[in-house]
Amino acid sequence: MSRLPIIRMQLTEQTFFSRLSIILSSLCVIHCLSVPFVIILLPAVAGFFSSTLESIFILSVIPISFFGFYPIWKKHKNHLLMAGYVASLLLMIGTHVGFHALYNGLHFIETLLMFAGAFLLGYVIYKNNKHTHVCKNPHHEHHHD
Repeated sequence: MSRLPIIRMQLTEQTFFSRLSIILSSLCVIHCLSVPFVIILLPAVAGFFSSTLESIFILSVIPISFFGFYPIWKKHKNHLLMAGYVASLLLMIGTHVGFHALYNGLHFIETLLMFAGAFLLGYVIYKNNKHTHVCKNPHHEHHHD
């Protein structure tokens, strides 16, 4: 049985990736909420807000959120937070792939699901970081900002 390689990062790198993944999740939320209005109000720039931009967001959120979430998570291993993290990524990826491949035209539902995934991702990473500050597990130590 293979094990994931141990990822060792400095606290500043963990904090950077955590904050960056929350920012990217927030940008995804802003993107999801703004696209319908931009398409309606400014058809000339509608092409910029295409599925390509959405793909770039998702492809960047996956590795960045991993480096912001996993090193902190492995200290306390809150499985509920891991489930939320995985669910948020699956929701975002599944929505992007599924709606663009199968259900093109249901943009409102796609926007709601993508918003839910991006919001959940930001929330889970935030809670993961907060858990570090309140964790009372005597078997590991946390470094605070």
